[in-house]
Order: sequence, then C-alpha cells, then structure tokens
Amino acid sequence: MYNCTLFGEDYSYLVPLLLYQKENGHVHSRFANGFNIKMGDSLIFIGNKKNGLLPFGIHLREENTFTAVSSVNNGDSVTWNGSTNSIELPGVTISIEKGKSFKNQLTTLKSDTIFKDSLERFCLQLIEIEDRTGLDISLKEFLKKYYASDEQNWLGAESYLIMLMEAAESRDEGLIEKVLRYFLGRGQGLTPSGDDMIVGLLAFDAVSHFLSASFYEKVSELIEGESITTDVAREYLRYALKQEFSSTVSNMVNALADGDATNFEKVFHDLIGVGHSSGLDTILGILLGMLTFKKLK
Repeated sequence: MYNCTLFGEDYSYLVPLLLYQKENGHVHSRFANGFNIKMGDSLIFIGNKKNGLLPFGIHLREENTFTAVSSVNNGDSVTWNGSTNSIELPGVTISIEKGKSFKNQLTTLKSDTIFKDSLERFCLQLIEIEDRTGLDISLKEFLKKYYASDEQNWLGAESYLIMLMEAAESRDEGLIEKVLRYFLGRGQGLTPSGDDMIVGLLAFDAVSHFLSASFYEKVSELIEGESITTDVAREYLRYALKQEFSSTVSNMVNALADGDATNFEKVFHDLIGVGHSSGLDTILGILLGMLTFKKLK
C-alpha cells in the first residue's frame, strides 16, 4: 500500500526509455531539492527545477518535492510500473502520466561577429564576479592574466587550465588523458568542480564544434572504465558527451551562440546560481571553450 501518488510536471524525453530498459532499482542519493534513483547503470533525478530541467530528470512542483524527499530513504527499492506510467517506492509513487516531455534544444553558433560580441559580453560579466570557483580559481584574476601582454608563469590549477585549452585543440591522446585525469573527480560534492568544468567545455563545443573526436573518446573511456569520479558527475558527463545538458547550461550556451543580449543576464545568473559552486565551475568550462575556439579562428 503506497502512501500517496505525486505527479511529475515535466520529464526528460529520455526518461521513459531508461525506465522500460531497467524496471527495478533503488534510491541512490537524497537531498533537499530531490533524490536520484539508480535503475541499472543509469541515474534518474526526481525533484524540483531549482537547477533547471535535467536531461535525466522528472520534475515535481515545489510543494510536492518536500513530500517526495520526506517519503524516501537511500537504498529504498524502486519499481517502474509501465501499465500506470509510475515509479513505485515504499513511501510514495511518482507518476509521469500527466507530465509533459521536454528536450533541452541547442542552437549553433551563428557567426564570427556574434562570437566576438558574445565573448566580450561574457568576459565583462565574469570580471564582476568576486567568488572563486570550487577549485579556488578567480575568474577575474585568470582573465586579467590571460589577456596581459607579458608572458605568464602559470602555476597550480591555473597551469592545468592552460593545459586543458591545449588538449582541447589537440589530438594528442597522452596530453588529453593527463589533463582529464587532473580534473575528473577533483573537488567536493556530488558533482566535483573539475567535472562541472568539463561539462561546460563540452557544452560550448556542442554549439561551436571545435573539440576532436579523441577528446570525447578519452572522456568516455575514463568515466566508463574507471571509478574516477562520482556517480552523479558521471551521469552528467555521459549526457554531455551526447550533447544533452540541463536547461540552465543549454540556455547559457544558446545565448552565447545566437547573440541574445536581451536574455543574457538572466541565463547567466540562473547558471551561476546552480549548486554551491557548480554553476561557476561550469561557467569556467564554457569560458575555456570560448578562449580555445578564439585561438582556432
């Protein structure tokens, strides 16, 4: 006997296929904004829209999120009931019967002029940010050093940012692996800062297409072949490799790609607001993508 049924308002178009492939699983991780269930080797997020619409998400109304989170515990059994389109847990049932399917669409970079204008607008926003990323990097200081006319002596994590830009324009598998091993899994939280940054880099590539196939292959090889990062970060990276991102990330790179100045500040601050430092880490990855793309022009 289930306590109550809650209805998801929005769900990723990819979720039903995942549920039909693996009908049994368990609650993987639980937090204030929702919880993840693990079905086979895939995670599905059930919760609110605070961090945007996720490519593996079922999103509930805010008032229902509290009820859902309060009704589950890590390790609870999960069963997908295909006849009722609902996820059954010991304390609650989540139905997608009345929900609306979504896909976070991406656009393509329109022109060199738009890119130049977007990079300038982006950098002007970044130099106003006082906060440091999860890897203790100041975007303001990094940009100041990067654009300085004199030769820089890059140290610590910043030296790896420069190396990541070199790897991003390279097909040198040794270099790509070295820099990915530095960033993947580096930092605290469910999605470590280094992983969020790689997601940002992949997001800008999704609208501009400058990364090599070798880069994509090496990311996939490392996250699938080793326990190099957290389960949640791995899931975001898996989707990023398929050019599927949360709406906060998609909206940001779309604004950069189509030069939408009217919506720019809103989507920028929506992304900055994600997680403790996840949004800022992702922003740094997008910046590295833009700076690499500029070098290749």
